[in-house]
Amino acid sequence: RAKLCRCPAQLDVEEVVRDSARRMVTWTGLGFARVRDGAGLTFRVDNVPYPMDYELLLRYEPESAEDWEAVVSVRSQVLPTSSRCGNLLPSEQMYREILPHSQRYVLLSRPFCFEPSTPYEVTMRLQRAGVTQRHPGAFILIDSLVLLPRVSELPGFHGAEAAVRQEELERYQCLEVFLMAPPHPLAQACARLVCSVSALMHGGALPCQCDPQGSRSSECQVQGGQCECKPHIIGRRCDRCAPGSYGFGPLGCSSCTCSPEGSVSQLCDKVSGQCQCQPGTVGRQCDQCQASHWGFPACRPCQCNGHAEECDPWTGTCLHCRDHTSGRHCERCQDGYYGNPVLGSGQQCRPCPCPGYPGTQHYHGSACHADDETHHIVCICAPGYAGE
Repeated sequence: RAKLCRCPAQLDVEEVVRDSARRMVTWTGLGFARVRDGAGLTFRVDNVPYPMDYELLLRYEPESAEDWEAVVSVRSQVLPTSSRCGNLLPSEQMYREILPHSQRYVLLSRPFCFEPSTPYEVTMRLQRAGVTQRHPGAFILIDSLVLLPRVSELPGFHGAEAAVRQEELERYQCLEVFLMAPPHPLAQACARLVCSVSALMHGGALPCQCDPQGSRSSECQVQGGQCECKPHIIGRRCDRCAPGSYGFGPLGCSSCTCSPEGSVSQLCDKVSGQCQCQPGTVGRQCDQCQASHWGFPACRPCQCNGHAEECDPWTGTCLHCRDHTSGRHCERCQDGYYGNPVLGSGQQCRPCPCPGYPGTQHYHGSACHADDETHHIVCICAPGYAGE
């Protein structure tokens, strides 16, 4: 089989990764592509090993109890040249397939002839079945497009032994195991047959090619060629970070640990680890409020009456109040000054004339305030001094 890379063709497609610790794994590779009603995907096919007919299998998972449909076309920029596929024009292939909400995969109604060294594009538009109006809040999850070879075309399935091999494939349901995601372990009889099929398609065994940084050794599994990967590293060759991790290197990859409240998703930049933050949040993990805000995750502006820009990110207490102000919100004058510094009052904190001013040697007060009726300044004298 060949699982093809997803390549979103429209902006209404997003990558979705589910936490496998919370639920059964129902996807392969990097995760799902979440496709909006009426949007599409393009699968680029450039790794076909053998010229022959392949069944097209689409794996999916609905988000609601609605049937969907896929309008599928297969195209190529160049004409096929092999004797097997040379008489088929890719642009002539068009499929319309129903995706029942009760199923998790659909085998398209017609196979297609793919050949090596010819790039193909399998494009599909996904939409709810039986309706004409698209719904912006309806989505379907697409796992992968899989090519299933028609093994009866291979040389090893011709001649006297063909019937025996075909009967074994059907008896042990060797090909059915690749329909569901993820595939179940192969029976011993199937492992032998599938290895034979793979060798025939690839012209022999393939090298492991385990990445020296991402894998634990240069050896891989005999079936499938999977290398043994270091922490948070995936891929057959162990050559990339798993979704939700970053920093590919000899020690493996590190978890993104994006804040569930402050980030858009659990995915981060593969190199820097920077998470994609919600509006108003910052930090590599999107776990802090932006400047001049406090109270993560419900970030709100600091209230400092115009006398400070920053406040404590957890309590909201203003930091470094200016203009001789103090208090949680810089809402009152500091000792030795009087006035109403609250924003909008039109007043400022002025030095207490008791006598002189704070900081001078003639100042003998500790605080002062303006009398509500006379508006005269009433000084509170320092110990050892009295007023008139």
